[in-house]
Amino acid sequence: MRTLTELQKKQEARLQELINAAKQRYLDAGGDPKRCPSGRKGDDYMTDEERQEVTVLMRQSAGIRIIGDQVHCQGRSWKLPADSPLLKPLNSY
Repeated sequence: MRTLTELQKKQEARLQELINAAKQRYLDAGGDPKRCPSGRKGDDYMTDEERQEVTVLMRQSAGIRIIGDQVHCQGRSWKLPADSPLLKPLNSY
């Protein structure tokens, strides 16, 4: 297992904060505590800003970078199709 840097620890903590806040909103809305929401937009109990931040943090955590029209992950890279939703700016999700 790898050792996390201070920045990575802060990013992981922030990600957990956002997930916990969304889970609490779900429970406050009468959600089943033994079930989790689907995670899809509209059923994830996150604001658009939180969803965008979570997407960035999860990509960073997984080591995924999108540079131009290419995805870089685990020492490999590949070109995205022209119609890929990953090419859209994050705020358009």
